[in-house]
Amino acid sequence: MTVSNFNPIYSYKHLYEGFPLSSEQTTQNSPRVDLTTGPVHKHLIRMSLPMMVGITASMGFVLADTYFIGKLGPNELAAMGFVGPIAMIIVSASIGLSAGTSSIMARATGSGSHKQLVKLATNSFIIAVLISLIFTVVGLLTIDPLFTMMGADAKTLVMIHEYMMVWYWSPLFIIVPMVAMGVMRALGDTSLQGKLMIIAALANVVLDPIMIFGLFGFPRLEMQGAALATLITRAGTFAAVIFYLGYRFHVLKFTREVLQDFKASTRKIMHVGIPAMGTNMIIPLAGGVVISVIAVFGNDAVAGTNVAMRIEAVTIIIFYALSAVIGPFAGQNLGAKRYDRIEKALKQCGIFSLIWGAVLAVLIGLFAPHITVHFSDVTSIQGYANSYLYIMPISYGAYGFVMTANATFNGLGNPIPGVIVSTLRVAVFQFPLVLVAAFFFDNMTYVFAASSLSNILAGIIAYVWVTRTVRHLQTVA
Repeated sequence: MTVSNFNPIYSYKHLYEGFPLSSEQTTQNSPRVDLTTGPVHKHLIRMSLPMMVGITASMGFVLADTYFIGKLGPNELAAMGFVGPIAMIIVSASIGLSAGTSSIMARATGSGSHKQLVKLATNSFIIAVLISLIFTVVGLLTIDPLFTMMGADAKTLVMIHEYMMVWYWSPLFIIVPMVAMGVMRALGDTSLQGKLMIIAALANVVLDPIMIFGLFGFPRLEMQGAALATLITRAGTFAAVIFYLGYRFHVLKFTREVLQDFKASTRKIMHVGIPAMGTNMIIPLAGGVVISVIAVFGNDAVAGTNVAMRIEAVTIIIFYALSAVIGPFAGQNLGAKRYDRIEKALKQCGIFSLIWGAVLAVLIGLFAPHITVHFSDVTSIQGYANSYLYIMPISYGAYGFVMTANATFNGLGNPIPGVIVSTLRVAVFQFPLVLVAAFFFDNMTYVFAASSLSNILAGIIAYVWVTRTVRHLQTVA
């Protein structure tokens, strides 16, 4: 089977349909795209393009949320500024758990072993459900104290409470689909994930104005409407991934044999999943701390930063796409002991990150004022957003490689360096520098410059560490 004629729907159709597969049958019915042969750059491009489209759509509906809520007023926009980092903690946890699942499954397929695919996929689903329920319960019990601690005033806290009382029912519909998509990526398929993300984004963009402003006879729900639109959209994605994993890919089976392997599967997945969750959650946790510092400058500063960060998320989508595909690529090639291909992929990603980061810095600097004006009529909010977008893009190339390096470490089954790099970036570099900038210079420009510098320092460390790690593996082999 070649990559050109690979059809993920029909390739998976006969996997584990109630009869054991011999090693020969397993090879012939291989549920994967082989990433261990062929031009490296073609694999990266082929897998990244649908991911870019899907993530663009996904980030687009976050941007749409910001746009529509901005029409309600500056206080609502500020409320979303406080909500953003907390929501991203849960999203980041889902990405980490997805990385753990993707890593162990990619290495299994790369080594030619497929017996564990159903067990790993099914048990990762169960783990995702349990973690989701924990987030929901803890979140609902801590809304007021958490956001008060972050610096939200009484008026803003009321809006946050309205939004989060609905939104906190979303973790199940965020984490499970993300883990399911990690399974698909591990098998070399990103096109289906991209399609699901596009459909979800379009649905959210349609539902947002209807539920926020009360169109077509629906009640005007404002902040609650935005949260409800997100909840409904993600629930649809949840239903879709269950269908595809269970009835098309045939890797979701709740049999006694599979469930008996829950403990062993959990150990394998969480070996990468826990550190990867930590790595990803560090960033929004730090974002929450930074927002609490920015809150000292007032609600307009929080709102402006929120607008800029939502725009930023859309502009660096290609880096998210690369980090999503480099992990499975590294995992399969590690299983096949093709360390040279991993090193080549890292070099190509590094060069691309620097070039594309420079292009973004120029383009965003030129067009920032023309973009931010559409999110708020308040001049001070626009000013804070523009200031952010003039400074932070300078470091996007370095930040892009931090994401690539961390995903590579996860794919290699060695996630701890990624945790260390991310901790250095936010705890050792960003937070101290931001505090100094905020309280000694009393200027938001210096706060943004401090964050930008932390990305650059972390990028240098990540590049040196991950390339040396791969070279060491190759030398030992």
